[in-house]
Amino acid sequence: MRKQEQKGKITALYERLSHDDGRSDESVSVENQKRILEDYARKNGFTNVRHFTDDGVRGTTFKRPGLDAMVDEIRAGNVATVIVKDQSRIGRDVVEVGLLKRTFDEYNVRFIAANDNLDTANGFDIMSIFRDVINEWYVADTSRKIKTVFKSRMEKGLRCSGAVPYGYLASKEEKGEWVIDEEAAAVVRRIFQMVMDGQSVNGIARTLRAEQIPIPSEHWKRIGCPVRANSYRDPYAWSATTLGYILKRPEYLGRKVLGKTVCENYKTKSTRRTMPEEQFVFEGAVPAIIDEETWHNVQRLRETKRRTPKRSNAPNRLTGLLYCADCGAKLTHHNSLVQGKYIDDAFTCSRYRAPMEDCTIHYVATQKLEAAILSAIQRISWYVRNNEQEFVQRVRKASSLRQEEAVKDCRKQIVQAKKRHAELDGLVKKLYEANATGKLPDKHFSRLLAEYDEEQAALEASMTEWQGLLDNWNADRVRMTEFIDLAKRYTDFSELTTPILNEFIEKIVVHEGNGRGKQRRQRLDFYFNFIGAFEVPADIVTPMEQEEERRQQEEQAEKEERSQVLAQVRYEGLLLGI
Repeated sequence: MRKQEQKGKITALYERLSHDDGRSDESVSVENQKRILEDYARKNGFTNVRHFTDDGVRGTTFKRPGLDAMVDEIRAGNVATVIVKDQSRIGRDVVEVGLLKRTFDEYNVRFIAANDNLDTANGFDIMSIFRDVINEWYVADTSRKIKTVFKSRMEKGLRCSGAVPYGYLASKEEKGEWVIDEEAAAVVRRIFQMVMDGQSVNGIARTLRAEQIPIPSEHWKRIGCPVRANSYRDPYAWSATTLGYILKRPEYLGRKVLGKTVCENYKTKSTRRTMPEEQFVFEGAVPAIIDEETWHNVQRLRETKRRTPKRSNAPNRLTGLLYCADCGAKLTHHNSLVQGKYIDDAFTCSRYRAPMEDCTIHYVATQKLEAAILSAIQRISWYVRNNEQEFVQRVRKASSLRQEEAVKDCRKQIVQAKKRHAELDGLVKKLYEANATGKLPDKHFSRLLAEYDEEQAALEASMTEWQGLLDNWNADRVRMTEFIDLAKRYTDFSELTTPILNEFIEKIVVHEGNGRGKQRRQRLDFYFNFIGAFEVPADIVTPMEQEEERRQQEEQAEKEERSQVLAQVRYEGLLLGI
């Protein structure tokens, strides 16, 4: 029986249990470790024992409260012996375990792994190194197997996580399925509609806080569901981050999206967001809360960076919708405040007068622009409702023409890229020959080879993208049914509201104006959601336009009548003066 070699120092008994160990009862397992170590210490004459425990901590993690406390005692010179059940309890990382053993040697601490028959007092044991390698391999192999199982489940549409988004609840009847939480879903729909109404995310957060709408964690807590975050203080503290997360969730469309994150390192458990092509998407697998039209419009609106001008409470609602016809840049909103009134309220090309740019002003007054937008929406809405079949035929024809042009351009780009790729292959071959014969120094060879490789990689990526476009263009992308339903929903409107604007307009291309004053003319190309660019035939005159023409004629007649009355008064005055 061995006796304690350094009196007054403690015998550290270290226990660790991880979720990865697969034990059903963690606390009992730790108690079993304590019992085994205490029996070993008593039978072998080790006294003054003290337990250091980490319950529920991975073996690849070396920032553990129990382990840190034990190492502090070792560095303070208070530990004579460390006893563990087996080497895997101290850790499952070869490098970190090796550094820890070096610390034991540095402070003359005896290390014992009871079940592995390892005792540093008996000298170097080469098998301990192999055990450390096997312990780490066990974690790596388990991680690989878990990833394989998870991937297999996700390919079948089965979930690997119990997390449920705000707006849904876990189904009590079918495991792994979701049902709509009507109370939360109403808030989700309202949030999306507020974006469609032109409100900013921060403005929405202020509104929800003012109305004391519970945040997701508080809502789950109130209805008795598991809460992932309990650290919040204010149950109504809506933030832009929370709202942004809600607004971008594809699940609200009815999609089941699996594999959105992947574990990159089994040691650190670090994760990364996966690319869309790595994810598993199942359309219609969950009940939808938001319709597709609204969801896509909200994504488009949120992609636009909208700066709030000085002296304004909110950015102009047309910001992000206007594009220059010549350079493709977005138009910028400008206004000036004089004596409490806005003057020169207009949009201009953002590259006009910009350094190193060359574009004209493309000036368009906001008031006239909004009137033109309202007229365009009224015209196409009326045309769709009264000439639906003709509209369908025109859209299909225009779509086919655009598709044919795009396909031709794409094929041309692929041919040119392949030709350049072959030229680069020849140039690389000549480079090697010139370098081998000594005509080209190594320095220039390495630089040119890197440039050619970079260009070839870019060409290959472009060709893959273009080929993907060609493959996808075989399907009809024009969603006329959705646009027809939208047009029928708005049968009578005389005002351009923000929701109408966002639902109808995708973008507007602004051309440079010609002429001055009342003679100035400017072309605007309207691109509508779902159907793209479309122009109602010029010979179509809608009832709204007829009414507007009648109103203008009446106003003109009134002006002429007033002019005649004034002329008569002046004439009579001249007669009296005579």
